[in-house]
Amino acid sequence: MFAGGFRRFAANFFLLLIVGLAHQAGCSPLQASPPTTGLAVVQRPRNWGDTFLPKSSPPARVMSAVSLAKLPADERIAVTCLQALLAREQPRLFLIRHEPDDAFWMEQYVTQGHVDRFEPVADWTTLLARHRDLVKGAVIPDASLYRGDVLALNVAACEDCLVASPELAVRLGLPVKADLRGRFPTYAEGLVWLWETYQDRLNPHLCDLRIPRLLPFGTFDHAFQWRGLMFWIAGPREKDEPGVDAVAEMAVVSRILAEMPANGVCLGFPALGEGEGLGEPKGVELLSRYGKAHIPTNHGGNYSFSSGIRIDRLTPPPPAPPPALDRSKVYIALNLSDGDNQVLWPKFYRTYFEHPAFGTVPLAFGIGPAIRELQPAVARWYFDRATPKTEFFADVSGAGYMNPDHFASAYTEGEQVWAAYFDWTRRLMEPLGLRTIRTVNGTDDTIAKYAAALPSCHSIFADMGRYSGREGIANLTYSLSSGMPVFRAVTSWRHGKEGFLKEVREQVGNVRPAFVNGFVHCWTFDMDAIAKIHADRDPDMVFVTPSQLAALYREWQKPAAAPTPR
Repeated sequence: MFAGGFRRFAANFFLLLIVGLAHQAGCSPLQASPPTTGLAVVQRPRNWGDTFLPKSSPPARVMSAVSLAKLPADERIAVTCLQALLAREQPRLFLIRHEPDDAFWMEQYVTQGHVDRFEPVADWTTLLARHRDLVKGAVIPDASLYRGDVLALNVAACEDCLVASPELAVRLGLPVKADLRGRFPTYAEGLVWLWETYQDRLNPHLCDLRIPRLLPFGTFDHAFQWRGLMFWIAGPREKDEPGVDAVAEMAVVSRILAEMPANGVCLGFPALGEGEGLGEPKGVELLSRYGKAHIPTNHGGNYSFSSGIRIDRLTPPPPAPPPALDRSKVYIALNLSDGDNQVLWPKFYRTYFEHPAFGTVPLAFGIGPAIRELQPAVARWYFDRATPKTEFFADVSGAGYMNPDHFASAYTEGEQVWAAYFDWTRRLMEPLGLRTIRTVNGTDDTIAKYAAALPSCHSIFADMGRYSGREGIANLTYSLSSGMPVFRAVTSWRHGKEGFLKEVREQVGNVRPAFVNGFVHCWTFDMDAIAKIHADRDPDMVFVTPSQLAALYREWQKPAAAPTPR
């Protein structure tokens, strides 16, 4: 016990030292982010069971439903804390955050048989009175410290409390368990104190990049339920907010990530607007370096409810056989981006599936394979409506969003971290029938690791847009030494909606047959634009699904049959 306590003291003393030295030196975040290499791999079984993401118990048959629409910000935060505390035993509370969309899914949850009904509750405090034994008190955030509310959420999650303003705590009759007002000059110092004080109660396998100004919209219930460390590293636009020291924040978070076991999960998202937060590329790189997979959930909510639903398997429709190979054609597989982003499935992708042109054009959707654990009923709605021209594949770059060029680079035995990540990826892909995977870039050596670890894949679709630096179809479509086809993105969004076919023509040139990974940026191309691409195709262009593209490519690679002797 003494040795463990000394190690804890030393680690946290070092955290405080980093904060002070980085602040004094004014060095860059990367210079102040130890350690970045040389870590020993620590693997531990997940403390929530044998799933990639934590899952609640099955929800109550009769769910209470509270609308956030007319609640002030402090009550929205408090009722979301209550939702999470209830879900630790059983999900009983559903928060109506977006009226039409939530109504749609509430009907689906009933139709699919996961609950019997949702009962509206006009005054959420009646639920607090009914379950008062689960709430130990209130945590008062420091409203004068930027992200003081995020610090308070962590304390409340560990102490089984609600975050409440002083006035709300009085009105609710809650004793004050912790008052954080005026405690910390900077957010980084508060984060050091939080880790020092609550490390044993915070979940070692889960963290959450929690955007401060989204808190009142009920977006944090899942992380709160499972005591995942919620944090936020300020970006350039936030530099003048009270208590911001982005250099020190990066140093503290880096140290915390290094002390967590490998192959953990980070929810949330590292950016919101321009200059707000660390930013997507830097944030994903940071998490990847320490072997953490990212599940974007920034605008989402009610995951403490939806994760309790059990669906063991979802079967996509059988793929149609490929057309006969014509060596004079350009074969194009359209595949939509950003499916790892869990917040897009409840509403955004429905616009594609509900469009009159859906099913008339072969179209593949990247999908984060962890969706079956986090919001399986939503995934079922899509699988039930898929056609033989619809295909789903794992997005990006497997079990969770990570950058293969940086993944596990902080560890001396990074291959152990990779092996565990591939194991989770296989286990998540198989129950969804996913047969290919999109990576964020990745060298050929890295792509070969994917091919070896995922032999059930028919091919590897690499790159989010054509930023690999490779030009020409011969460098974008090829086979590994193992024979696995690799289709790197031939298209991006650099030319806008009118530029898709232009890029295909530029990269294919006179090569025939040609096999094209037609990357479709979902933020640029809606279903109207996709239908227009199909309508404007050249006479020698044929649109196929990814599995058909792989089959056609393998057919073309077969050696010509020897002539039959007379």
